[in-house]
Amino acid sequence: MLSERRVGDGLPPVWPADRYEVICERGESFGSTRDRYHYAKYAMESARALEKAGLARRVLVIRMADDTVIYDRAQGIELPPEEW
Repeated sequence: MLSERRVGDGLPPVWPADRYEVICERGESFGSTRDRYHYAKYAMESARALEKAGLARRVLVIRMADDTVIYDRAQGIELPPEEW
């Protein structure tokens, strides 16, 4: 990923660090995908859009700092925004 590339010039990364991961399980024949976001708002929007479009059988949003699941409709988890 672009945000994970390292440049040997000593400069800090241009992009902010990824803090949230959206895991999309599409089924056995299609596997799963993982996308990372810096902002929880965009991770949640992505997860809901994937579900609404019917492109996944399960979608999770995980806060990477502590591996907390903040969204998983299949398990009935949807933390309020102040806990993201």
